[in-house]
Amino acid sequence: MAVMQIKGMEEYTKKIKDLAKNEEKVIKTSVYVGAGVIADAVKAALKTLPVEEGGNGLPPFGTPERPISGVSRQQKGDLIDGMGLAPIKESKPGYISTKLGWAGYGRVKTKRYPNGVPNQMLMRAVEGGTSFRRKTLVVRKSARKAKQQAVEAMGRRAEEEIRKEI
Repeated sequence: MAVMQIKGMEEYTKKIKDLAKNEEKVIKTSVYVGAGVIADAVKAALKTLPVEEGGNGLPPFGTPERPISGVSRQQKGDLIDGMGLAPIKESKPGYISTKLGWAGYGRVKTKRYPNGVPNQMLMRAVEGGTSFRRKTLVVRKSARKAKQQAVEAMGRRAEEEIRKEI
């Protein structure tokens, strides 16, 4: 917890006003640190996704009777490389946040996706499952496990930033 030594009410008022001027910077920096903890946990979980290869190293094909639970090596790499954090912003008054997500296209090209399968769509299929894929709760489990670490990291960072300001 940050500690201030103040002599007199005027100095106290000035310190509080100075801190209030920089509150957004303190919060954004803290949110970024917490989001990084969650992102690292999700990335670590992605690395543990089971690998299932179809013919010639292509993604496996499942059926409703025999659903798959893994991804190809290429898809796994694409999901890891395509993951990132959105810029930190005020989403609505009083709420500063960011989002974890996937961008870009994978290296696996199909007739339907000649530029490659969208990473966001693949991750949604992995996380939520489909008629031919078992769901694998990568994001939800990772975020839940890392939540306390993220909260603690945000608290430490906020205290560091507050100490700089006072």
